[in-house]
Amino acid sequence: MLFGLACAFCLDGQYNQKKGFDFTEACFRNPRLPYCPGRDFAPKPDPKGGKTSGVGRYATAGETAPSTIDAAGIDWRFADPDADALAVLNGSKLSAAPFAHSLIDLLGSKQGLTQDEAQSVFGALSGINQVALSVRGDKILLMVTGRPADSILPAPKAGWKAVPLGTSAVLMGNADAVDQASQRLTMDSALGDLPSAAQQRPGDSEFWTAGSAKLAGQEAVSAGVKRFELMASMRDGLASDTIFEFDAARDPSAIKTWLSTLGDAKMEGNAVLVRTTMGADETRRNVSQIGASPLGQRLGAIISSARYLPKRDTEATVHAHPVIYGLDGGPREVK
Repeated sequence: MLFGLACAFCLDGQYNQKKGFDFTEACFRNPRLPYCPGRDFAPKPDPKGGKTSGVGRYATAGETAPSTIDAAGIDWRFADPDADALAVLNGSKLSAAPFAHSLIDLLGSKQGLTQDEAQSVFGALSGINQVALSVRGDKILLMVTGRPADSILPAPKAGWKAVPLGTSAVLMGNADAVDQASQRLTMDSALGDLPSAAQQRPGDSEFWTAGSAKLAGQEAVSAGVKRFELMASMRDGLASDTIFEFDAARDPSAIKTWLSTLGDAKMEGNAVLVRTTMGADETRRNVSQIGASPLGQRLGAIISSARYLPKRDTEATVHAHPVIYGLDGGPREVK
């Protein structure tokens, strides 16, 4: 079954459309979106950040932060410039979104997590500010910001490594990908297309992801989609705004078959926009399809990696490995 929306919210047409997409609001948040008037004249990020003197060095008081660091504290030089997909989860908003807890439990159970493990994952995610994900092929990178001061960094899984960036950020993922990312963070590295888009995303979004057309489905590729961008909210259910971007404006009649899979889609310039909602009960019924969608896959990758994120150290915490305290990057488990 084709779930034409990147997030697979259109399940057999069983979705509820709310008010139409607010183009004015979207362009106010991000004037460089493909359908915004004056897009070409909107300020563009400097593709090169300022030099740093160490891995992940952030600006201190009186200094100017490199232009590659966004308002959430994520330095997008960490991401693979040719990433297939990126995603950002706002952990600081999870505790205020009860449904997000349920969704994480549902997706975690599909990955074989026990209830206790899913609870631990939710605790790790809600205890940080942001976690950003970069995927290229089978290589995964995560940038974690807002690490709690009293947290311990678990030992990474086999083939992975974790590098503290100061006291409040962590870079982790496949060892060779982390090494390459660490090198980019010490240089004036140019951002690729997707990292540049990530830097311009609305800072208040709960979940954001973007990727190449192939992740939106073969029908999207055949229609000529260049890439997609999705923002999702997980408050009382799932709600999303999805943008499918083309290289140039398309004739709707030429892609009507694909458009018919999207529900009430709107075309503006070289983009197709869809806003959808899915209630809590419908989400639970269709968790398998959501897990297989681009949104579910990106969120699932973050969930599966969350067991290795920094976790608060309490008297009830059980450590799987010995812990070394007094390190510059905070305490961490060692194998």
